[in-house]
Amino acid sequence: MFSSFWRCRIEAAPLDWILIRSLVISLALGAIVGLERESHREPESSFGSVGVRTFALAALLGTVSVLAKDILEFLPYLVGTGYFLLLVAFFWHERRATDHEVGITTQVSAMVVFVVGVLVPTMPLFAASVAVIVAIVLALKRYTSRFVRLLTPAEIVSTMKFLLVTVVLLPLLPNQAVDPWGFYNPREIWLLVVLISGISFMAYFAIRFMGARRGLTLTGILGGMASSTAVTLAMSRQVRQQPESKTVLLSAALAITLANAFMFVRVTIAVGVINIALLSTLWVPFVVMAIPGTLIAITMWLLLSRHMASRTSVDEEEELPDEELDLRNPFELVPALRFAVLLTAIIGGANFLQQIYGGGAIYVAAVFGGLAETNAISLAVARLENMGEITAQVATQAIVVAILANSFVKAGLASAIGSRRLGIYVALGLVPIMGAGLGATFFLL
Repeated sequence: MFSSFWRCRIEAAPLDWILIRSLVISLALGAIVGLERESHREPESSFGSVGVRTFALAALLGTVSVLAKDILEFLPYLVGTGYFLLLVAFFWHERRATDHEVGITTQVSAMVVFVVGVLVPTMPLFAASVAVIVAIVLALKRYTSRFVRLLTPAEIVSTMKFLLVTVVLLPLLPNQAVDPWGFYNPREIWLLVVLISGISFMAYFAIRFMGARRGLTLTGILGGMASSTAVTLAMSRQVRQQPESKTVLLSAALAITLANAFMFVRVTIAVGVINIALLSTLWVPFVVMAIPGTLIAITMWLLLSRHMASRTSVDEEEELPDEELDLRNPFELVPALRFAVLLTAIIGGANFLQQIYGGGAIYVAAVFGGLAETNAISLAVARLENMGEITAQVATQAIVVAILANSFVKAGLASAIGSRRLGIYVALGLVPIMGAGLGATFFLL
């Protein structure tokens, strides 16, 4: 009889697993943020005791207030208002109780966690995403503080000017061709300028954050993403200053080769943003070129390591080159406007050549465009393919030709500014990559 009684009770009130799931998710998400906060607690703060338990309960409070709204419809708003006032009271108490400057990061985080708890019953995935993002943002405090300290006031002001001009200017620009030939869409051109500036901006501040003296590999990779020309000039100057040092010569050649190799990454990102379909053919030559490029970089590294290990001369420079890259903030107006003018000229030239002389003329435009700027000609060609003016195969071939032409420029700069030996080393490193790229482009596609 006793077991029958409890069996009836269980059947009458079955467990609501969806409800339990919501409560568990809410507690877990709050605890994730609370764990991060507790690991950075400040004992002198009145919020010093806020940690895993408090944030877990805050999220649970938001979830329960939503689940109980059938009892009282405006309960979530009532609880939310009370919770907000409680946070304000804590903040006010902390300001009155301490002499030092008080931040509101923990209070804002606690408010976001409450909202996460509110979202859990209806949008658990979105709530989980928000909680994880909040925890990551909070955990990055040490790095963001260091990053901000590295910025000069001039860099901050120039970046803000660029973004302000973009935000204000972009809606005002016509979103259609404004010339008789239909080449120039002002809004599209400025978006392309912002795209290239943004890619270079990330690499630029990565170098500022990590330091350009962290090694040849970092200099080559990040420098290639920001400006392979800057890497070539910096390394060439080192060779010119120490012409007898084989260490400097080998390390400079390695950095320049890596910079040119990672220029492919920047071109891939830029082309993919405006014409992702073109990547279905562009990846073939890029992958083929990456194989000899990797082997050459490894070979150069091994030669440098062997030379460093076997060096016995005390007269030779012991340090690897640590030349600071001469990079400018890509989000400055003047360089951006220069790139916009260059992009406009290359787009017009490529279109005129293609319309007057046919598809074959695009290769001529690619050569001359590549000598000046790979980004501009790559975007112009990708745009032509997107409009149906040329085929994907021709566009891919033109982009590869432009990159190879630009590589010749780097070898010439290395020879003219650094030394003839550096130019030969760079050329020998680039020739197999060029051969592989041309073979893949014109025979595999």
